[in-house]
Amino acid sequence: MSFQPLFRRFHEAIQRKRSNEDAELREKRDRILKRLRENVKPTFEPFNQGSYEMGTGVKPLNGDYDIDVGIRFNVDYRSHDPVEVKGWVYKAVQEHTARVEWRRPCITVYYQESRKVIYHVDLAVFAKDPSSSRLRLALGKENAAADQKQWQEDDRLGFMEDLERRFSGEDAAQLRRVVRYLKRWKDMHFPSEGRAAPSGLALTVAAFSWFRPTTAHRNGEREYDDCRGTAALVSSMLGSFKQIAENGRHVPRLRLTFPRAPSDDVFARMSNQQMLELHGRLKQLHAWLEEGQSKGSTAPLRRAFGEAFPEK
Repeated sequence: MSFQPLFRRFHEAIQRKRSNEDAELREKRDRILKRLRENVKPTFEPFNQGSYEMGTGVKPLNGDYDIDVGIRFNVDYRSHDPVEVKGWVYKAVQEHTARVEWRRPCITVYYQESRKVIYHVDLAVFAKDPSSSRLRLALGKENAAADQKQWQEDDRLGFMEDLERRFSGEDAAQLRRVVRYLKRWKDMHFPSEGRAAPSGLALTVAAFSWFRPTTAHRNGEREYDDCRGTAALVSSMLGSFKQIAENGRHVPRLRLTFPRAPSDDVFARMSNQQMLELHGRLKQLHAWLEEGQSKGSTAPLRRAFGEAFPEK
């Protein structure tokens, strides 16, 4: 049987669209930007980034919708301390809501109802690098020691352009669907707090690196096969794990370099134990996908992706 109609319905159910929630979130973003323009002297240009801009977002299980916004200041990074520049943003928005957090990579503005977070806006702070066309990301917590803060070279904008050019038309649409399936699987099978789960960016870079458009011929016609396409990507991820030595034993670890600056390992934040668990859960996901195809059953697919996946 073809599962493609069911995967299409599943995608429709989990896809984060330009919904009422996103419209309200964009309004909150615009209010924050207005506050920045009124309270920060150096000029800046904002830009959207992350899954919202790349078109790979899924509806959050916990109801907390988010948007990532870059704040590109028109200043030379060499003339300013990164924590100083982040401080401009924090001071401008710290009283905008009841909860504003200064985090190492960004400033986060939370919106709550009855103490439950329903939206948040991540503000990543950048400055210009006169020696190149790239930007520098301000890293560091408030009052960070000198060795805990830096202007990190950052070309996420370049990666978003690369992703846009990676495939075209329906091939590109399938890539984004498969990324969403993996994100919903992650939300279903990993804790939402801490670093036990692979980041959404890591899964997107994995798809950028290893996904290949996957189709099948049925009744004389060619159609996209999201089930096999997802299984093939998971298989490529599993095949890219390497055994590393740890305390006299060997454990599997997946390393994947971000294709643009800062060219870091997108899985680096995960401990070896967390990586071992990721390997086991990817194996289980692949088994569920294969079982679903071989038995023509949606039961294993619902175990993988949750009740949002149609029964029939």
